[in-house]
Amino acid sequence: MTRIEPVSAYPPASSRTLAEWMDPALAVLHGAESRSRLREIADARAMRRGMWASFLALGSSSVIIGLVLLAVGVSSSASMPTMIVGGIIAVAAGLFLAGVRGWVPKPGTSYATRGAGSLGGGLIAAASIFGAINVFLIPAIISSVDPMPLLVLDGGLALMLISVFVIPLISVFVIPAAIIGRGRHTLRREAERDQRLAAALERDRVSWGPQIAVPMFGPL
Repeated sequence: MTRIEPVSAYPPASSRTLAEWMDPALAVLHGAESRSRLREIADARAMRRGMWASFLALGSSSVIIGLVLLAVGVSSSASMPTMIVGGIIAVAAGLFLAGVRGWVPKPGTSYATRGAGSLGGGLIAAASIFGAINVFLIPAIISSVDPMPLLVLDGGLALMLISVFVIPLISVFVIPAAIIGRGRHTLRREAERDQRLAAALERDRVSWGPQIAVPMFGPL
């Protein structure tokens, strides 16, 4: 008895060119939640890029915190290790971040995040945590600090809060969320500008086959 393979309800990758699959109008037609290979690529790239960008920002902020400590009179022996470690992390993260530019993940590659998935969500998360810290921190600081000119006190407090809390919160919450939220737009823009990335995506289009979880190559 001859076995007949079922026909897929979705168009094959070869039914459109790469540019047609990446057309924003096609993305609108299928909605933002439909699964596709291009969206799998964009989301995985954005997740990895967000991770390394977060490490880059954290390393850079460690250098800034070390400089702030030096500025307020902390000895170099106490602040230099923070700056050195932060600088090493920032350089390493920058190298890995640059490597993501031409990276096309294998089919089935996915990353999960429990953080915010957009710039607005990252700002809200960072502001909420910063506000919760200030509820307990500011009254304690005000009650324990010796009297001094208000302007100097406010300036010093703001500088310490920004270096110790705000910059790390932005690094962990805001930067990755902003990158993840624009991952698909970024892939479309970079594919238009980077011929090597476009060629890698074209090779993927030619060789890719539909999967249960990802039935179509596009839209993006």
